Order: sequence, then structure tokens, then C-alpha cells
Amino acid sequence: MAIEIRESTRDETTELAKLRWRCTFERRPEPDNGLDEYVRGFTAWWERRDDFLAVVAVDEQQIVGLGFLALAGRVPVPGALDRRTGDIQSVYVLPDHRNQGIGSMVVRALVDCGRERGCSRVTVHSGRRAVPVYERAGFQHEPKLMAHPLAD
Repeated sequence: MAIEIRESTRDETTELAKLRWRCTFERRPEPDNGLDEYVRGFTAWWERRDDFLAVVAVDEQQIVGLGFLALAGRVPVPGALDRRTGDIQSVYVLPDHRNQGIGSMVVRALVDCGRERGCSRVTVHSGRRAVPVYERAGFQHEPKLMAHPLAD
């Protein structure tokens, strides 16, 4: 098995949406309808974004994993007028491809994409089970980072 890790292309948007849907409903019942509407909405959202990118893991021409990097500008400081950070979101690997290091490869590729785009750091808000994946990739817990939840 040779897994290819690369940035997604525009013609893969439907597959990204379907995998995002699958990730969302992996541990809870999937609604009887809504996938087609979600794919249309995701596609419209994705086509107007220039502040997100996706990395995919491909096995024999099938996307078996993905992750997103949200890019955000930061206020300029003297000596650094073009500042940005990245935030990894929604890393997912199909169940039959897990425990093979694919998630780690996607995370490393997302970090590399952030570095290539001039991010000063890349963050992630991880579920407990994925914390070791991020720690192995060099992520550290940062006590200064705080959040104020605005939604339930």
C-alpha cells in the first residue's frame, strides 16, 4: 500500500464533503436525508474560501483520509507585517485505513502547508484519542491559550 499525501484539488470537493459528512456521523445515526444538500452547501462554501486548504491521503485513487488547515491573518507588528497562523481541523481517516500512520502523515503535511504559507504557528483543538498523534508531530500543550465558547 503506497499512500499519497497531497493537497486536494478543486475537482475533489464532492469527495471532501462526503468524507466530512461520514466523519460527522461515524458515531451517531446518520439522517435519512441531507447528504445531497450538505454536499451542495459544502461545495458553495469551499469555492469561495481562500483561507482554507485540505490535505488528502489517497490509496489507489480513493481518498481515505483528509484534514483541513484554516489560515488566519494576525495584526502586524514591527518587523513582521504579514503575519498568519494556521489551525488544523477535521482530520479523518476511514476506519479500514486507521492505525497505519495515515493520520500522522496528514497532520505533518498540514503543518508543512502552514509553514510554506508563512504561518508563525499551527494550532489544533483535538479530541482525547488523537492527542498522541499531535504530540508525536511536535505539538505541545500551551497554557496561555484560552478559549471563550460562544455556542452550545
